[in-house]
Amino acid sequence: MRHTKIAVAKPFAGAPKINLPSVYGASPNKPILLRVATTGERPMTFTAENLPEGLTLCGNILSGVIAEEGNYKIALVAKNALGEDKKEITLEIVPGRVLLTPLMGFTTWNAFASRVRQENVVEIAQRVSDLGIAEYGYGYINLDSGWQWKYGGEYDAIMPNEKFPDMKAMTDAVHALGFKCGIYSTPMLTAWGCPEEFSSIPGCTVGEPDARFSETMRGIGVIHKEANNVRQWDAWGFDYLKYDWRPTDPVNAELMRVELLKASRDFGYCVTVKALIDYHRYWSMHVNSYRCNVDSQGYWDNLVEIYRTYFPFIPHINKGHFFDLDMLDVGTCGLQPSRLTEDEAVIAYTMRAFFNSPIQISSTLENIGEFEFSLYCNEEMIAINQDSAFQTAHPVMIEEKDGYIYHVFEKKLEDGKYAYALFNLGEKSMHTQTFFEGKGVIRDVWAKENLTKDGDYLFFRMHPHTVRVLKSDTRLYLTVNNIELTVI
Repeated sequence: MRHTKIAVAKPFAGAPKINLPSVYGASPNKPILLRVATTGERPMTFTAENLPEGLTLCGNILSGVIAEEGNYKIALVAKNALGEDKKEITLEIVPGRVLLTPLMGFTTWNAFASRVRQENVVEIAQRVSDLGIAEYGYGYINLDSGWQWKYGGEYDAIMPNEKFPDMKAMTDAVHALGFKCGIYSTPMLTAWGCPEEFSSIPGCTVGEPDARFSETMRGIGVIHKEANNVRQWDAWGFDYLKYDWRPTDPVNAELMRVELLKASRDFGYCVTVKALIDYHRYWSMHVNSYRCNVDSQGYWDNLVEIYRTYFPFIPHINKGHFFDLDMLDVGTCGLQPSRLTEDEAVIAYTMRAFFNSPIQISSTLENIGEFEFSLYCNEEMIAINQDSAFQTAHPVMIEEKDGYIYHVFEKKLEDGKYAYALFNLGEKSMHTQTFFEGKGVIRDVWAKENLTKDGDYLFFRMHPHTVRVLKSDTRLYLTVNNIELTVI
């Protein structure tokens, strides 16, 4: 039995609703590719106002190159038989200015692990498009480990194994649908995620191990091949790199970042898996996302462990630089089926969305059911993740005693309203009352329903292992289990 009410997602019904953040970043003289994510009944037409020279809108895909650095305000308009929607967006054209809001997309690891094949990537991209998941803002299709073979080719770079016969054709197919495409690597001599048919797969360094770095996976080599590999990924048409090693250090991160900036196309950049808080100044300035947690594995204790890694990084999260809670561990995962209940799956999604983490689906999406689909496709929940006020969700209540684990987070939004995430991670129910200092309306974001009229009180029970996400016109106050707790 699921306690959390979730609105049923209907991507191809109703009047148009453009689901994009109000800012988008790109470098001058590098290709822009943006699918105008829009829910609503089809057929639908798209137009644009004030497009700068070099950009064109073809159907729902915005593409081209802007030569001059600067901020460009444009308006995108979607129309169907039931109405229209207009979204104003600022294009921030600055060298290296990408992923200003958290990445949303798909990644292959939990779905396919090292058994991933080229056709899986192309089929998933088509499925994300056809199902309507793309219309909620999922814009990346990312290939995790399992593609590698050995060094060679024009650039003396890592070559793909036989399961990836044509990397350029793969990225072209992904780009044709309006998605960007990501790839995986490591500075270690040996990469994680080796397919069973190989004894090992290479990373971006070779030679003898460098004594300055950890011996994890044979260590990091003294000969650096970052430039070689970036030139190859650039030629293939990739747009994003997940760079994975332990411990994750700024020295090797910077060597790769410098080469990515030299590419002919923009690269989003994620470092993982042990990006320690000690180096927060570097992470919060120079990478789009950074992880310091275990891999998501689809069971309760693992989920809570990942959840708790967020707290130390709260002061350091900022526009374009986000703490990563790893890929989603819900749905049909080939690596290991998710053991989360539906309520726990809602927590898994909520913590990523509310905490400004990247959101990466990693389910095969085969025979996807209504719950899984609606979990991914709640535009109000996603808007909190993509909010362009760039306010970090911070805890306003932590109650952990006598078997209770009850956390409340607050986040002020671009429209001036407040969002709250109430997590009951314990084994006991909590009874909560919310009220206003003045007046306002409380909305249940997951259910997409207003729960009160202007200034009314709200009473509800929080079952164990559940979450509620509320949005209110003004700041809320809470009483929990008859103990008054002021949200400040």
